[in-house]
Amino acid sequence: MGIHVIRKGEAMGYLSLEPKLYDEIRGRQASDVKIQEWKGVLERGEPSRFELHEDESLRFKGRWCIPSDDELKKKIMNEPHNTPYSVHPGGDKLYKDLKKTFWRSNMKKEVAKFVARCLTCQRVKREHKRP
Repeated sequence: MGIHVIRKGEAMGYLSLEPKLYDEIRGRQASDVKIQEWKGVLERGEPSRFELHEDESLRFKGRWCIPSDDELKKKIMNEPHNTPYSVHPGGDKLYKDLKKTFWRSNMKKEVAKFVARCLTCQRVKREHKRP
């Protein structure tokens, strides 16, 4: 949880707690229909490739299952793609980095679309192509 600090001398201040990314994923899993179906399979004791973690989050081979939430998916892809240390990795590199921690069906296709819409990546790639 992040905490906003109240600066000395402010007339009015506030304390705000913000969820971490994993807390946000776990919270949004609760409202995702498909994820709830997969949890139901586990609760009935049926064999599954999914697992229910001790924090009640659904995982696939130890990786976080990402709910079908466009805002959340964009947030997950945006952070490693736009960090100053990664220099806008292409679709393959970004996918390899994300798949270590996250799982979603069709994630590779979604990452490719995300990178294809990045204007910085398009400008850089254009410079390296032959006319």
